[in-house]
Amino acid sequence: MTATVRRPVSSLIALACILPLLAFAAPASAEDTYPAHPVRIIMPFPPGGSDLLARLIANELTKRLGQSFYVDNIPGAGGTIGTTQAARSKPDGYTLVAGTPGPITISPVAAKGLSYDAEKDLVPISIIAYGPPVLVVGKNSPYKSVKEVIDAAKAKPKSLTFGSAGYGAYSHLNGELLSALAGIQLTHVPYKGSSPVLVDLIGGRIDLEVELFSTVQKLIESGEIRALAVGSSKRYPLRPEIPTLSESGVPGFETAAWVGLLAPRGTPIEVIDLIHKTLASSVTDPAVVKQINGLGMVPGGMSPADFKKIIDRDRTQVRGLVQRTGLTLTY
Repeated sequence: MTATVRRPVSSLIALACILPLLAFAAPASAEDTYPAHPVRIIMPFPPGGSDLLARLIANELTKRLGQSFYVDNIPGAGGTIGTTQAARSKPDGYTLVAGTPGPITISPVAAKGLSYDAEKDLVPISIIAYGPPVLVVGKNSPYKSVKEVIDAAKAKPKSLTFGSAGYGAYSHLNGELLSALAGIQLTHVPYKGSSPVLVDLIGGRIDLEVELFSTVQKLIESGEIRALAVGSSKRYPLRPEIPTLSESGVPGFETAAWVGLLAPRGTPIEVIDLIHKTLASSVTDPAVVKQINGLGMVPGGMSPADFKKIIDRDRTQVRGLVQRTGLTLTY
């Protein structure tokens, strides 16, 4: 015969009071609750270009995390206005920035008086996609190889011109890096944007440009311009027949343009990890890969630590170019 244990009424009342408190004793982690409301991704440039990759990954994060991730374009001052807003935002994971080399690795080194410190105020999450620069000449150019360009530049210093999308632009820094590593002197011709550069390159009014592959891929495919070498450490998988600059006589030329997500410093590590893992999974989806390749880039997805290594490498290169050329940006 089983004895029945009767609890005093006072004990039952005490237990009833304690149980609700236990729910607060072990709160859910940030990863368990995030995202609880829409997440803003600041794109510090106008629609088009990098914006397409930001919207692509925003859509993927929305589908996979069950909450809206939306892109907010805040252009101006080489991307530094929107990046400033991101750096000053509350570090709770609900404001991110779609960063590019301009406001993350170029302006923080070459510009004076920025109201944010990209190295201290922002933490890397992962790269969405990236692609190398490519050394291109016009279809009627006499130069058929990197060696011919270098030989001509050494024979008559400053006689060869390279165009860029503007002073301090990605294509400007690539041209300066080529000059430094090849030991040659080229004359820089800055334009207002990439389109007029390419018009003059095709027309033979400038000799070369070192531009992002995705910007010039269609012109390469149409035969309007000729690609001599890419600026990645290995041959680019989208055009493996094009040699690298390193194997073409410019050792050490290794850089890439990228679009990646960063967050204000202090954002919970659980949130950083969740976004990274979701992004990394997204960019392995064949449909997403196809869209990224269609833009002339390849998927990212690397860890925050590896993304930081790329940022550190790029900043080191820019510092060297600033010391060599005296490059200073003003906004």
